[in-house]
Amino acid sequence: MDETQGPLAMTVHLLANSGHGSLLQRTLDQLLDCICPEVRIFQVSERAGALEFYGKSLPKRSRFPGMSVLLFLHESLGEERLFRALDALQHSPWQCYPIQDVPRRLCPYLLANQDFYSLDSQMPVWGVRQVHCGTEILRVTLYCSFDNYEDAIRLYEMILQREATLQKSNFCFFVLYATESFSLQLSLKQLPLGMSVDPKESSVLQFKVQEIGQLVPLLPNPCIPISSTRWQTQDYDGNKILLQMVPWEAGLFHKCQWYQQACGERDCRAAATQLECRKGKV
Repeated sequence: MDETQGPLAMTVHLLANSGHGSLLQRTLDQLLDCICPEVRIFQVSERAGALEFYGKSLPKRSRFPGMSVLLFLHESLGEERLFRALDALQHSPWQCYPIQDVPRRLCPYLLANQDFYSLDSQMPVWGVRQVHCGTEILRVTLYCSFDNYEDAIRLYEMILQREATLQKSNFCFFVLYATESFSLQLSLKQLPLGMSVDPKESSVLQFKVQEIGQLVPLLPNPCIPISSTRWQTQDYDGNKILLQMVPWEAGLFHKCQWYQQACGERDCRAAATQLECRKGKV
């Protein structure tokens, strides 16, 4: 697999309490160094004050975290590395995060721990899983309520300008960055009927987009400008989204990929040429 070019289309912003930002950033960097030291997808900042939340209120029975981060580590690279990552999650400032109504399955691997951990009740839950084949994966998963899943796929396809890879009827993913041995993914997971989502208010997904004017009317919730280049909204289940406007050239590669998939253009250079010609129309 060739290395994906260009800047990351998505970053995850985590809002820490005052005085805790540097510690949490170092904690995440140390954990992620074992799988993808060259990719800095998580950015921690300190909140200035109380968080403001707008939009539809979620039912009180919400109990499944809206976002998780899983590290899929390859067993062939050493047992010590696997256990070192898990050990890091079992010490402060990490805390074990109990999740109700999650079926436990027997795990045949050396690393049988299937628990989740968190740095804050309003941040994503984290876990380490063992894989024995394929590439290592850093996967950010958004959990979708049963009725919102199909709409969520279309929403993130529209934002990312690429098609999701459907792996199961209730699971799909987008590859955001990849090398021969590593893949960074954003995935969507459909929850069982009747289970609702608990969005994490200290977690924000930021996406780079070229067009905002055509995108805003298609979003499911209000889109509010917070600066000259960034707009804030949320998805169907209340997960916070930031849309960052970037120059056309910075995102041309991703546009080419989407154009190839949507229009059947085989050659990326030809797609780029056509996109330049359609610059004011796409």
